[in-house]
Formats: sequence, C-alpha cells, structure tokens
Amino acid sequence: MPQGFVPRLILLASVCLPLPVSTQTVEPARYQTITLPSDQEDRLVSVVVTPGLSSNSTLDEDLKVVRSAMHAGEDVSPKALRALADMNDGLAAQRYVRFLETLDPPANPSEIAHYATIAVSTGRIWTLPDAIEAMHLLDPATEPPERIGAYIEMLYAHAWAGNSLALDAVIDLNGEGRLFGALSEATRAKILEQDQKNGDGRAALRMALTLLMDQPLSTADSALAIEYLNLAAAADNFQVSVTASNLLALQTDGSNTVVSQ
Repeated sequence: MPQGFVPRLILLASVCLPLPVSTQTVEPARYQTITLPSDQEDRLVSVVVTPGLSSNSTLDEDLKVVRSAMHAGEDVSPKALRALADMNDGLAAQRYVRFLETLDPPANPSEIAHYATIAVSTGRIWTLPDAIEAMHLLDPATEPPERIGAYIEMLYAHAWAGNSLALDAVIDLNGEGRLFGALSEATRAKILEQDQKNGDGRAALRMALTLLMDQPLSTADSALAIEYLNLAAAADNFQVSVTASNLLALQTDGSNTVVSQ
C-alpha cells in the first residue's frame, strides 16, 4: 500500500464523519485507537457481569462500619475503599478509581483498569471509559493473566449487549501484540454479528480502519479490509456508509485504486 494512503485515509474519514478519526500510538502496546461516532445511549448499555457485595454480613466489624459510612455519604479512606472493592463492592471500587485518578504522579494503569472493571462488572457503567482508557496503556507482557481475563469477561458481556464503547474496545484490544492477543475467528464473527444487530456498520468500519493503519498491509489483510468496508458501505448509518464507500474508491493518483470492490 502506498505510503501516502494513511494520511489521506485519515483526512477523508475526518471529513465524512461528524467526529474526527484520530490515531494515538500508545506505549508499550504500540497500536492506534480510532474514534467514530456513536449514540450516547449505546455507550450506557449496562450488564451485571458479577453480583456485587449486597450486604455487610460477610464483612468484619471494621469494614461493616466503613461500608455503612460510605453509603451514608461520609468520607472513607482510600485504604478502606480498596478493601471493600476487593470484596467486590462496586461503589467502593468506583470511588477508589476516582481517588487513583487524582494521584500525581499517575497511578499504575493496571490498578485503575482492575478496580474500574470491578465497578463496571457490578453495574456501574459510568466507570467504563476509565477502564478502557487504562487498558490501552497496559503491557500485554506484564499484565497479570487473571486481570486480563476479568477485562475480557466484562468488555465482551457489554459489547454483545450492544454497548458501542465496549465493542470498540474489543476491536482495539484484540490483535497480535495487543492486550487480548490475536483475534480469534469466533470473536471476529461475534463482532460482525453484533454490528449487524446494531445496524450502523461502525464496527465493520472500525475493523477496516484498524487494519489499514498497519503498514505494510499484507494481501490477506487487504482483502479483509475490503470485506469490512463493503459491510460498512451497506450499513444504515449514512456517515459510516459514505466513508466506507469513499475508502473503497480511494485512488492514489487518479487512476490506480488503493482498495477496490
């Protein structure tokens, strides 16, 4: 693929979409994130993946006092919040994440991702952006496998329920050298199935753009990108459809197409 294709791709997509397409190279994961438009309601679809702590009965006396104080709106120490979060208290996990985000220097992103995942898994969807942002900063080589497993369980459950933010993250975090590892055929099929249910083609376009950002592009990946762009071009979302159609027809010099149907 010609070297000038990616900048032109970004320019074209930014013109056709109401929100800009942007790339951000993140160390140590070394991959791009892409922003595409989605309905705000889709980003708030929530699923209870793990039942949270629902009573004080399993806590020791000190934590019972602390938890009651927390629910009464009183200040609770970060240490106590962490202890409650470790008992799967979603509210404590959410508040602990908010504390971690105030630290300077910044807290370890693994800690933010871990406790934000507890919060979201127990139904506190407002912490999902924090979880995803932190996951993009994680090193697949050093992140504990049990934490990665929890991230996958939480994100997939929300993605398959129709949460567009979670679906975006599933696409971004799957792949060679990425947090979730190589994209399996089962996950790829599930992403496209969910994209069809959503009807807007965002996931297909995102998967195409993710492939096209990698240089050089293999013959197999080029064919796959074309498959995704064709799916996106047929979607109901006008901006997505137009962008995908234009990318399919994009020419490098007015005569040679970079990708074609």
